[in-house]
Amino acid sequence: MAERVSGPYRGYYISAAARLTQTRDQAGGEPSAPIYVGTVNVAQGGPDNVRRFEALVEVGAEQRFASEDEALANVEQAARAYIDRLLQNT
Repeated sequence: MAERVSGPYRGYYISAAARLTQTRDQAGGEPSAPIYVGTVNVAQGGPDNVRRFEALVEVGAEQRFASEDEALANVEQAARAYIDRLLQNT
């Protein structure tokens, strides 16, 4: 698993993670090529700050990635777009 923290972005720190997973094809249950799944956390005031929040955020059509870097970049961009929308409504 790879993780990177960036920020502050508009007052928030973004912690993006990518995890290698093994999936099975839908037809026969045979293992398919490994893929990366990305996750993201957003914290206000610092990456170790207890003022965290959780929300389900649509990260777009792409949910599985061929590389660690691709997963990290995609979920980080989704978090930045979420922060932009969040601050636009305040």
